[in-house]
Amino acid sequence: MARHNKEVCYDEISHSPASGKNTRWIIDQYITWKKIHSQQFKSSPSVAFDPTVGTFYIANNKQKLYVFHTDERITDTIQVKGGEFVANYPNQLIYLPEQHQLLSYNLNENLYSFFDPASQSWKGTQAAVQEHDYWNNTLVYNPANSSLISFGGYGHYHYNNKLLICYPYEDTPQRHLNLTNIHPRYSSSSVIVDSTLYIFGGRGCPSGRQELSPRNYYDLYAVNLLTQQANKLWEFTQIPDGGDFQPSENMVYDTEKKCFYFFSTQQGGTLMKIDTQTPHFELMSLPIGLKLEAQYMYTNIYYSPKQKKLYTVIHQAEVSGKADIGIYELNFPPIPISSFKQPDVVADNTSQNDQPSIWLYIIVGILVIAGMGVFYYRKKKAEINRVKTTAENNKKTETNSLQSETANGSLINDISEIKIEMPIHTETTTFHNYDFSKGCVCFFGGFHVVDKEGNDITALFTPTLKALLILLILYTGRDSKGIIGHKLIQLLWYDKTDESAKNNRNVYMSKLRGLLEKVGDIKILNQNGFWSIQFEEGTICDYLEALHLYKENNSQNLEKLLELLLRGMMLPNMETDWIDTFKNDFSNSTIDLLCRLLKREDLSETLKLKIADTLFQHDYINEEALCVKCRILCQQGKKGLAKTVYDAFCKEYAASLGTEYKFSLMEIIDEQN
Repeated sequence: MARHNKEVCYDEISHSPASGKNTRWIIDQYITWKKIHSQQFKSSPSVAFDPTVGTFYIANNKQKLYVFHTDERITDTIQVKGGEFVANYPNQLIYLPEQHQLLSYNLNENLYSFFDPASQSWKGTQAAVQEHDYWNNTLVYNPANSSLISFGGYGHYHYNNKLLICYPYEDTPQRHLNLTNIHPRYSSSSVIVDSTLYIFGGRGCPSGRQELSPRNYYDLYAVNLLTQQANKLWEFTQIPDGGDFQPSENMVYDTEKKCFYFFSTQQGGTLMKIDTQTPHFELMSLPIGLKLEAQYMYTNIYYSPKQKKLYTVIHQAEVSGKADIGIYELNFPPIPISSFKQPDVVADNTSQNDQPSIWLYIIVGILVIAGMGVFYYRKKKAEINRVKTTAENNKKTETNSLQSETANGSLINDISEIKIEMPIHTETTTFHNYDFSKGCVCFFGGFHVVDKEGNDITALFTPTLKALLILLILYTGRDSKGIIGHKLIQLLWYDKTDESAKNNRNVYMSKLRGLLEKVGDIKILNQNGFWSIQFEEGTICDYLEALHLYKENNSQNLEKLLELLLRGMMLPNMETDWIDTFKNDFSNSTIDLLCRLLKREDLSETLKLKIADTLFQHDYINEEALCVKCRILCQQGKKGLAKTVYDAFCKEYAASLGTEYKFSLMEIIDEQN
């Protein structure tokens, strides 16, 4: 019974199953992470590991240093007597085995502070003062020249693709190099092998701007540290089996098997293996199954040759600063899950007497499939003839209606023919078609909810309640039926068992209904296994209203649609992958419409400036928006402001596309078309 499939083990000859309840498979101990330490903090700490003796160091201020010994499972507390702990955000801490030193560092200000065990004090003298730009970067120590090498990170609403080389033992300036062929990102994983830095994955976007549809990357790069040349080894372009994930800060290189191990957030925490040859992920542990939903999350993986163990640290923190640290261990070298998991087989109890009935089923199945093929062929042919007839009868009319999302994922099929000939009030850009002062759920300009009394109750929505509400609205907007139950569970409670997930769903649905009662008459419906949301009279959702106006394709509604679009981008601070698809589709439709509106001659300059600013929110290097805005500002005598807008555009253009913008400010101002 070495191999099994969940609670069942099949006989390898007759495939007869042996099953149990709450079974503990001894063999699973070799592929299961074991929790060996947990600790809570009032503020987020930094963690480092000494692989030579298997010791963890945890520090979150300059008063205390916690030392956890993996062998004895005990924690010592050192009262720090002085000096500056220079790290200005979680996990700017590293242990350098070659130097036998614990180092805290600050990349923004190029500050370093070593811990002196003899005096029990930090050797730094300068306190950190700047806000950081390197949240969730990946950093490694290079023993070849005693340098720290950092890549990527997040700060001030931007991701970066900066390779930063620092010298804690020398009075030498940092070296900065943008790896332009790697998209800006954070939460990558890295390791040094000889003179090559390997960088895997992360989350970001080509522009580096947080609001512009970030995504997860599954690619592997090799950076030659002697030439700083980065080469892509491979890229996995689909969502991995088991769902999206982000890797740990570092990888562990297996010199014998020539592969890399990293800890991933998939399924609540798993170990994965990759190599330099093929875009493939191999599971090397059972999932821990944690609920990884904290506001700040950090993971890392370490290897101790002495203990022959892999260790992972999982750090989760809330906005308040309250943080939980969990440390887990796994035997090294790890063993692939595939070597233990038994294929799901069916007992072979078919006798010779059963064979005629099997052939009968096969023949009937073939006949049914053939009949369905003929039926659908005739139906398709009739549909083609009907469409041709309709097209001929309506050849001179313009009634191209908008459609809901099709199978290829497009939210709005085609808005290129939406009529925009209607007059728009140009004397003022303040529209009064909607009242968002009460009874509303809003996506544009940021998620917020106002109850029927006019009170902002956004803060009452926990991350899960917010995600649930957004999911119901998005899928109802796509298809009035809503979202099928198992898909809802897959998106929000993928790490739970079926029974636990359904219980969570029912609890949160009940909580959501209670909150929506405060907003007004909003119904959550469950029909034939599909969940949807319905806004009744006196309530409104700006996103659903905009979709309705798009689909109506009524030129009389253009002013209403413009009023909604000018409120801002859709969910600008939400980065969940399943939201990004909806945001991209809606943003594309919005860009098309606003670009055509800018060409109208009957709109006021004030309104056109608002349209241009809205366009920049969706497409920050939109040339039509630039031309219109700079031209109007110059006409108003604001030439200095026009120059500022132009310079900022050129900088973003060059950073994103890797080439200079080809038109001068005077050329775009003088251009009439």
